[in-house]
Amino acid sequence: MLTLYAPAKINWFLEVTGKRPDGYHELVTVMQAISLYDRLDFKTRSEPGLALTCNIDLGPPEKNLVYRAGELLRARYAPDRGASVHLEKKVPHGAGLGGGSSDAAAAVVGLNKLWGLKLENRVLENLVSEVGSDCAFFVQGGVALCTGRGEIIEHKAPIPRVHLVILYPNIVLPTVDVYRDLSRHLTYQPRNCYFFHDEGARNSAKTLPRVIFNRLEESALRVSPELREVWQKTSAEAGVTCRFVSGSGSSIAFVMEDGPAAQTLARTLEDRGLGRAFAVTTVTVGVSEHQDAGDRSIRGTNQAGQRL
Repeated sequence: MLTLYAPAKINWFLEVTGKRPDGYHELVTVMQAISLYDRLDFKTRSEPGLALTCNIDLGPPEKNLVYRAGELLRARYAPDRGASVHLEKKVPHGAGLGGGSSDAAAAVVGLNKLWGLKLENRVLENLVSEVGSDCAFFVQGGVALCTGRGEIIEHKAPIPRVHLVILYPNIVLPTVDVYRDLSRHLTYQPRNCYFFHDEGARNSAKTLPRVIFNRLEESALRVSPELREVWQKTSAEAGVTCRFVSGSGSSIAFVMEDGPAAQTLARTLEDRGLGRAFAVTTVTVGVSEHQDAGDRSIRGTNQAGQRL
């Protein structure tokens, strides 16, 4: 059996520069992998095709990104092969953390290894980008500048480890709703990304705020009154250097002064009933056979409602 861990992500920077003829939005974003993971277990089987199971109700398996990515790889490179895949979900759904996209990347990375296909990362990235715009990032992860729909990836040198708290307020916020709101407010001047030009800023949790930006944040807060209420309740937390909505929401990311402050805040947020809180760090890789030591999830539940 092969086990892989699929990390969540945050966006240090996210700007929407326009809408494309194909209906997608043109993005400039800085993605960062973090130490919050789903787990996928792979086993070979004699019958061709994929069998997918999960610890939560996925609905029809053929609509899941893991199944779609795996079948795409199989159809093109290993039509006679078969595998069973079990997905253990821990990254919240509809949270702006890229959990489903990371799982899709793990599917192609895992099946590539399980079946001995020896396809290069670039091939896997191109393949999985057909399933979802940001899926390709997670093949290698770390930190990257992503453009186009999010599928054009330029991996960058790792930044010093940052401690964060991710608060999922138990709100599923559909990406399409957030972009629909943004489309009503496309009169802004696009902001330039200076994340990789200001080395002093990205080297310290205290200076990171000057290069962090999310164009979708205001739209997410407008779309969800519940998220807006949580945002207002967390405006003055101890040990926080800045906070931002992750991607299209609904998770809120808090950049912390240090690890102990992150542990304390995660406990406090959960004790106040604001949602599921995870004390995490940035990580330097994507899908991997190992979890980073920074994974310190705080008394949350997984998506099956079980205590962790």
